[in-house]
Amino acid sequence: MNELRRLFLSFGFQGAAFGAIGVIISLFVVIGLGGNVASGSVASAFYALGNLFGSMMVGIILDKYQHFFTVVFVSAIIDAVMVIMMAVVGNIYFYYIFALILGIFAAMMGPAITIYLNKKFDESLYRKRINTMNLFNSVGVTIGTFIGGLWLSYFPFITQNAEKMRLIFVISSLLLGISTMLSYGYLKKEEFLKTFKSKKFSPNMHSLADHIASIPHNVLLPFNLKGFKVETGRYMTSIFMIFFGANMIFSIFSIYLNEVLKISSGTIFMIYGFNNILTNVAYFLTNKVASKVKDSILVRTALWTRVVLFSSIAISSYIIPIGIWITVVAFLIIGFTWPFFYIPTTVHVTNLALPTDRGGGEHDA
Repeated sequence: MNELRRLFLSFGFQGAAFGAIGVIISLFVVIGLGGNVASGSVASAFYALGNLFGSMMVGIILDKYQHFFTVVFVSAIIDAVMVIMMAVVGNIYFYYIFALILGIFAAMMGPAITIYLNKKFDESLYRKRINTMNLFNSVGVTIGTFIGGLWLSYFPFITQNAEKMRLIFVISSLLLGISTMLSYGYLKKEEFLKTFKSKKFSPNMHSLADHIASIPHNVLLPFNLKGFKVETGRYMTSIFMIFFGANMIFSIFSIYLNEVLKISSGTIFMIYGFNNILTNVAYFLTNKVASKVKDSILVRTALWTRVVLFSSIAISSYIIPIGIWITVVAFLIIGFTWPFFYIPTTVHVTNLALPTDRGGGEHDA
């Protein structure tokens, strides 16, 4: 566990950065760039699209070059730069591009660490390590969210919310910088530098380009299930639909709270912070509950609870002012249900891979 402490701390600082960014990524378009709800939603959509591409690309990269910590290190650096660019940009269309790139590399960090842990530990320890990793990340998200809320609500020297949000981007970039320094210790420095000096780097990039070019055929047409058991298709499709539906809601949720329910930006941060606190509590409880309840029951219970809660949010705007309380309470409970879905699903998806796909290969761990 000691050898992983800095890695988990690095993931925690990433969580703090993205906890702050996640609340304002669409809200800033409305308040800072003069956009409307639609343009704010587009920014979130580009970020989510980046997450999708990043998730595809990290699998391709790690299948061929298992340099887990290099992926974490480089992704954190690029995201730190993108966050600064989003803070200073004045054009919505450039903002969309930066949000897309941010999403691509943000999506690479978690899977890289998850696959590394899967290759290093057996299933029982893997479950515990995954839970610990996500707890660090969730605590980081909570801290980052509260920092953002306090900054927007109580910082007296800047009165405009747009400028306060720009500084939140800058603070998030600094947090990603700390994450980068913590993950740097896990790199094999000579091998990392040799990669960029070697003549082999260019052919490797051509190979990567070939893999990326094959994504529409392998992923968007028939799902490429090579390396997975037969029953994976339906399971993975259901997970895709679950995340797709949740992202549709969360992409505009902060704007919805601000524009429809008239909740201030600082208060929105605090609501997200309490949501994350309940998520942290659930991470503490997940292993204990999972030892007594089957994973399938946990996942189904969490999902059906979320269906009811999301439905209540959908109708809450028609019964204001009580609808405001319904929305906030439902959102808090949604945070609590997340680990009971995420941890069992992560373990199960990993176990669906054929044993030959779980080890081997060249890696930097």
